[in-house]
Amino acid sequence: MTNRHPLYILLALTMVILSLPALLSCNKDSDDDDSTYTYSTSQLTTLVTGFALQADSKVLDNLDSVHFTIDYNKGLIYNADSLPKGTDITALKVVVEFLNTVKSAEFTITGATEQSDTTISYTTSMTKSLDFTGNTILTVTSSDGSQVKTYDVKVLVHKENPDTLIWPKSWRRDLPGYRYTATGIKAVKHGDLYRVMNYNGIESFLFTATSPNQVTWDKQRVNLPFIPQIPSLVATDDALYMLDADGMLYTSLDGFEWTSCGVTWYSILGAYEDRVLGIVKGTDAYYHDEYPHSEGFTSSAVEEGFPVCHSSGMIVTDNTWTVSQQAMIVGGQDSQGNVLSDVWGFDGIHWGKINNIHSSSLPALTDATLFSYYTYKALSGVRRYARQETWYVMGGKLADGTLNSNIYLSNTQGITWTKGDSTITQASFMPKFYGAQAFVNFETLTAAGTAGAPRRVATAVTSWECPFIYLFGGYNDQGVPLPYLWRGVYNRMTHYPVY
Repeated sequence: MTNRHPLYILLALTMVILSLPALLSCNKDSDDDDSTYTYSTSQLTTLVTGFALQADSKVLDNLDSVHFTIDYNKGLIYNADSLPKGTDITALKVVVEFLNTVKSAEFTITGATEQSDTTISYTTSMTKSLDFTGNTILTVTSSDGSQVKTYDVKVLVHKENPDTLIWPKSWRRDLPGYRYTATGIKAVKHGDLYRVMNYNGIESFLFTATSPNQVTWDKQRVNLPFIPQIPSLVATDDALYMLDADGMLYTSLDGFEWTSCGVTWYSILGAYEDRVLGIVKGTDAYYHDEYPHSEGFTSSAVEEGFPVCHSSGMIVTDNTWTVSQQAMIVGGQDSQGNVLSDVWGFDGIHWGKINNIHSSSLPALTDATLFSYYTYKALSGVRRYARQETWYVMGGKLADGTLNSNIYLSNTQGITWTKGDSTITQASFMPKFYGAQAFVNFETLTAAGTAGAPRRVATAVTSWECPFIYLFGGYNDQGVPLPYLWRGVYNRMTHYPVY
């Protein structure tokens, strides 16, 4: 999301008559929007060019930096990014700027909760507060008294906390293939396709869609020439890989025709670029392996404390600290059967432990769900928020065998972790799980079609890409596959992207 900063350009009067930046009508940087609005000379005499709240830390820190949009044509002044839920707007002082000197500017307040119906004249030295809980009309009269313009002024406050991870029950869907009495189900992203493999102990089915939100998935029976370990299924961009019951590695280009790779592994860690990474159990130790072998690859014994099985699914992301992509896994069991709380990273050649266990709340987990998503942080000194990439850990089995219901977050690329608070949590009606898969899918939202978005006037941009989390299946504490596909989102991202 682009951080947008208000920019007001004051031009000489002769230039302003021709045009004013579109910012006076919508929250767009002038560099991003070439459109202009033309005003008549009479309109310019009552034009409001700036509106702000005065600082008041008792109400809200950095209150004076809240950005207000001014729409002259519709006669609206409002803060598109609503104030936090519960903000007291019953006594706020304002600063108003005009393009030209005006004869008068008056606020008419009606229907407010604290302030009686009244009319208050605005001056640059005004000390009176305004109650914005009712209707507030700003009436501007030109210096010669010939022109009058009214603005409907709104100070918007969120009705719910925007910085909340939500999992609406109404968004829950049936997991593709859940009706087929599956003993194992696994979802993967295979190139541009989402695939769900189902196995019921006798036969397998493959479900395919171009989007995880697709209502109807293509279903086909798969005649596997082996008994599959469904949880081992992984996908590179061009191939699928899976172990059979004896650990033989198989591959397929389409999920239907499978051939042996000629190697036997103890477990699969995940896919990195065009390779699948795995663990081989030797007579004296466990070893790293990959298929196909990259140039110069040499098998080596796993590091002390490395997870040889039951780690989270592997995610691969760009890393700001390394040239190559960074792969990451969380938790798992080491060669001694110990349940781990460690985070391991892979740069294409070497594995290394990432997290600092002395500053991490991440518990020891097996079969947890790891994915890369977002949170927001407040920018210093302003009422603005920046989106930051965040690693999430959900589900999994704790060391005592019980299932984890907390969410753990890392904004430091896996080095440190914190437990999500009451705003970042798994919904109470969602079952605890282990072995689920999570994918982030960007979908187009529009201001008019999004219930969570604050009301605002039409602008030059009316749609944006919102990332949704899709959580596939997993297993309950009895090892039974869960038949759900959950859809979640960080609430703020369903709101119109003001900055």
